[in-house]
Amino acid sequence: MIRTATSKDIDEIVRLGNSVGEFQVSDEAVTFWPKQVLIDCMKNKEAPILVAEENKHIAGFIIANYNPCLKKAIVENIFVKPEYRRKGIGESLLKAVSKNLTRLKCEYICAVVEEDNGAAANLYIKNGFDKGINCVWLDRIIGKSFKTKQKR
Repeated sequence: MIRTATSKDIDEIVRLGNSVGEFQVSDEAVTFWPKQVLIDCMKNKEAPILVAEENKHIAGFIIANYNPCLKKAIVENIFVKPEYRRKGIGESLLKAVSKNLTRLKCEYICAVVEEDNGAAANLYIKNGFDKGINCVWLDRIIGKSFKTKQKR
């Protein structure tokens, strides 16, 4: 079952997000979203967070971010626990978030996948995404929430 995440799900989403290295984009930035950022996202319909639930346990999640001015959304994260993979859960999460974003008048959805993560790329391609250009991730932290190490 795919449903909108609730505040009761946040700790598990953060735990799962921090349990893998795939979400780390640089040595300076936190590996996964800080808990408070996700709490704030839940209050905003333009940042849908959905969970896949199996037997009352979270099997996976998807986080997107929609910019209504640009009519564009980015899938920030998608994760399915290893024991639930290859059961269509990732596909169900993508379809559900796409439907959610369509209701918000989104016209363009994109995602970033590591070059050597063929499984993730194939999930997106299988679900109608086109493979675009290769890019280099660049980031700059301008707030304290995203720093891995706080300076004293």
